[in-house]
This record gives sequence, C-alpha cells and structure tokens, in this order.
Amino acid sequence: MIDLNEIKARGAVTLLEKYSGKNPYLKKLKSQLSNKGKVKLTDGQVKYINEFHDSEPLLINRVVPISTFLGESLKETHNLTFVPERILIQFILADQDKTYHVYGKLKQNQEKSGMYFLPKTQVLDDPYFTQCNVTVDWDKYAKLDNKGRTPYEHQKSGIEFLLCRDGAILADDMGLGKTYQSIVAALESEVKKVLIVCPSSMKITWQREIECFGEKSTIISGSRWPSYVHRFTIINFDILKNFHTIGKPTKDKLGNPNPHYRNLVDQGYELIIIDEAHKVKDHKSQRGQIVNELTLDYGIHKSWLLTGTPIANRPMDFYNLLKLIGAKVAHDWHFFAKRYCDAKRFYKKLKNGQTRQIWITKGASNLDELSVRTKNILLRRMKNEVLDMPDKTITTLYHDLSKRAVKEYEGLWDDYIEKRAEQGKRRIGELHRDIVELGLLRKFIAMESIPYTVELAQNAVEQGQKVVIFTTFTDELEEIADNFGKECVIHNGRMSMKDKQKSVDNFQNSPSVKVFVGNIMSAGVGITLTEGTVVIFNSFDWVPGNNEQAEDRCYRIGQDNNVSVYYQLFKNTVSIPMWYTIMNKMEVINQIIGGGGEDGERLKMLLDELEENGLSL
Repeated sequence: MIDLNEIKARGAVTLLEKYSGKNPYLKKLKSQLSNKGKVKLTDGQVKYINEFHDSEPLLINRVVPISTFLGESLKETHNLTFVPERILIQFILADQDKTYHVYGKLKQNQEKSGMYFLPKTQVLDDPYFTQCNVTVDWDKYAKLDNKGRTPYEHQKSGIEFLLCRDGAILADDMGLGKTYQSIVAALESEVKKVLIVCPSSMKITWQREIECFGEKSTIISGSRWPSYVHRFTIINFDILKNFHTIGKPTKDKLGNPNPHYRNLVDQGYELIIIDEAHKVKDHKSQRGQIVNELTLDYGIHKSWLLTGTPIANRPMDFYNLLKLIGAKVAHDWHFFAKRYCDAKRFYKKLKNGQTRQIWITKGASNLDELSVRTKNILLRRMKNEVLDMPDKTITTLYHDLSKRAVKEYEGLWDDYIEKRAEQGKRRIGELHRDIVELGLLRKFIAMESIPYTVELAQNAVEQGQKVVIFTTFTDELEEIADNFGKECVIHNGRMSMKDKQKSVDNFQNSPSVKVFVGNIMSAGVGITLTEGTVVIFNSFDWVPGNNEQAEDRCYRIGQDNNVSVYYQLFKNTVSIPMWYTIMNKMEVINQIIGGGGEDGERLKMLLDELEENGLSL
C-alpha cells in the first residue's frame, strides 16, 4: 500500500535540497540535511516546507503586544528571566492557519534575534498594520461646506482613518456622519474619479451632501449610461447589472456576441465607496459578484465600505466585506469558514449519482481572535462614546391576544391549506411549511399590533411629539397610515426615489406632518428623521442590524431630544422566541466588532422580563 505521508516527506526533502531562499528556519533544516545526509521531518515540518518553500520572509519591524499566557509560555520555553509582554516582529517567516512564525526579539537589548511560533489567538494586534499620520486643514472644509459645519473630533479621526487606508470599513454607529466623513476623505485624497454605490433611496442624500462642498455629481438611473459623468458618480445596487456584465464576453448559439457592458470599468474609478456595505455580504449574489469584480479584478485602487452593521447575523456575513478591502484574514474562504464560523462539511449524493460537497457556515468561533485581526481595518464608534447625545430608551411592550385572536392564530395553517385547495393549488411540501407558516404567524401578529401602535402614536402626537412607525408588511403599513390621514407620510419600496425623499422632507420640515410610516427595509437606512422623538416597531425584522438601523433614523447627529423606542411582543406567540433569537445574535456580533455590552444587557433584561411575566421560550 502506498504511504502518502512518506511521499510527501520525500517531496519536502527534495524541496529542501533545492532551497535557496532567506527563511532561516528552512536554511537551518537544509543545513541539518547537508551535514547528516538525511533529516527526519515531522508532519508539521513537511507541511511547512511544502507551503512556504517558495515565499520569502516579509519585513514587518513592528512591536506587537502578546497575551500573558503566551508570555509565560515563551518564558518557560526559552528559559527567560522575565515574562515578555510584547515582541518585536522583524520578519514574518510564515503565516499559518493558527500561528505566525516570526523572526524577532522579546526584549530591547536581546543580542540575537530568534524564531518564535506565535498562536494568533495570543497576539493582541495585527502585525501587518502600518501606522500612518496625515495632516488635514479642517478650516478649509469648514469654509467649503455651505452648511457651515465643523467636523466633530470623531469625524476628524474617521477621515484620517480612511485617508491612511486603501481598504477600510467605517462601521460607526448609525447617525455619526459616515457619509460626511467619506466625502471629506475623498476630497482630501485628491482622487479624480469616485464611484458611490448605495441604496436607491439614498442617492439624493449623497448628491446633496456632495453639493455642500461645491462639487457636482452624476446620479445614474435606468439602463442608459450618460455621455458625461462628474467627479462623483452615484449608482444604486439594483442597477449595477445594467452597466457591468459579470465574467468574460460570451456568444449566443449563432455565434453572435451577447451584450457585454463595461461602463463602470471604462470610467477608470480610483475610489469606490460602498454605502450600506452589508448589502454585498453575499459574494455569490449578482451585486456581490459585480462589486467583487470591480474592486478585485479590475483594480479600483481604494475601497471604503460604510455600514453601521458590518455583521448582520453571523461571522460569515463579515467575510466578503473583508475580502473587498483586501484583508489578509479573508485570503482563504475555507480557513475563514473553519476558523471563525465553526464550519461543518458534509457530502450529499445527487440524483445523477454524483456527490456534492456542502458547507454549513452558520456558526461562530474564535471571535476574540477575529476581532483582533480586523481591528486596524475597521473603525467603529458608538454615540455614547463620542457625543454628548440625548438618551435613547428602548422599551419592550407585552400584549395578550384576545380569545378570538388566539383561535385564529392557532388555525392559521389549516385555513391556509384549505384556501390553497379551493384555488386548485398543489399541496405545499414539508420543506417549505415552516417558512410559510412563520410568515403567516408574523403577519398575523403585525396586524394584531396595529391598534396598540395607533394608540401609542396618537398619545405621543397629542403631547407635541413626532412619531416614526416601522412595519414589515405592506398591508400593515397602509392600514396604519389610513388612521392618520394627511398628518402622515409613508415610505416603502414601491415608491419612486423622488417620492421617498419628498416624504422625508415633509416629515422633517412640515409642522402639519406628525407621523412617518415606513417599511423597515426601505426606510430603515440612509435617511434622517431627527424630527421624530418616538419610534414604534409595529413589527420587527429577524436581522438585528436592520432593527438597529431603523431605530437610529431618529437617534443621530442633529437630534437634540431624548428618543423613545418601543418594540411590541405578544405572549405565547412567535414574537417571543424571535426577539430572544435577535438578542443572542447581537451578542455574537458585538463580540467581534466591539460594540459594547449594551446588547448583552438587553438580553439579560429580556430574560428577566420573561420570567416576571411567567413566559417561556
């Protein structure tokens, strides 16, 4: 029987014999081979030789802090008289899955540098990061800005952060001025052409912000590329496909070339700013593939991603964002999946007899390490850290279903199947039952919430406050809006960009408009509703980031009053476990991006509330 390990070992020895590089570890192994005529290699050494025989040591020359555990381990291994707290990494010899192999010193007066294997979990900073210092004339931008704004201190450091990086994620809390920071940074960087990709509802907002500095921009709409574009080009995610064809040119069956659009490539953009960047977290989606090609294959030199929710649900959401900015931690998908997503692999036999490999990447693992490895390419500040903001109070309201509603709630599935049968539709498969039933239950609860929402909103309006109400379903949005008539404006995905902006402007500027009712996915991002001081979720989203984004349409720079946020749950319904799941997701997210412990407190409070109300999950 062939011994594959023996074959690999022989191959490694051959590579050692031919090695002529500068890696001191490989040179040492080669010397041992030359002196003794043979060398017995461990499995780890064989793997090391095969992976790194053709790569040279990378100059780092940076002092990096290490954990106390690693310091004590190094003291014992190298017979030191002290516990090192940091290490001077002069060269990285090998970047392995779980360790850095480095050449450097453990103390300043160390005569000779040594080689050390450092577990990545115990290295408390990114060794690749290079410090950068820039000087910006802030008075210049205060004078340029026709709104007369002077940047806050956190905005100054955010602008400097972007200027020092070709690839970066600005993940500030919602409402801290990410748009403003990126525009000033783009102007200061002096790039000639900037592509801004954002949701359609935010294109006018971007254009207005750019015009504040005396710059012109071109908004791309429809399917026709304009004959001329200004320095700033603004396009929404949904129409990227009209101006960039994924992959290489193709031909139809007759040999004629299929349409192959390259408008976005041909412009020669030097900087791409992706707003609400979590919308390209799926690298397999059409928009994800297009953005990946523009940045990775066609060489837009600078990529700045803006998002208040870089991780919507789980660590895998983070992968494509990191890849887009060239982060080393995202160099290998399989490594990222196994290391940080607790990935599981299994094989599924297909009907044609072939076997398909499937990865499950919904888990989370080694989150502290991931946080360390991304801390120099991601900047996140919370409002309570950088601004003297008014308070935001989040209240969870619990309701009971009426006897009539309980009966209807329990019979929803049977009624649904009966209606399908009457319409002559096929029976629904068991695979989709849970999804359909969950949708039915959520919509039922949303409609049952409406009277409570309307009453809560009316009380706030009577007290002189403006109210923002968020919904998930069109039916609930329309029914709520009907209750307020001309005092209300709406915002949903069916509306044109201009009509959406008109609703925002009327709510912000007209004293007669008291209520804003918006769909979470449409109105939850990119708009400012600081006239509102009460936020009511008639229904909420499965993704914690979507709810947080929506909350902070009111709670952002420009808000001078306290903001009250209300979520509504119905006892003994799907809303209780749904809310608990969201709180758990938020804890995982904050462990990675360091958003503080507020969400952990919210989870504890929820559990206490459930216990007080005699509820179970």
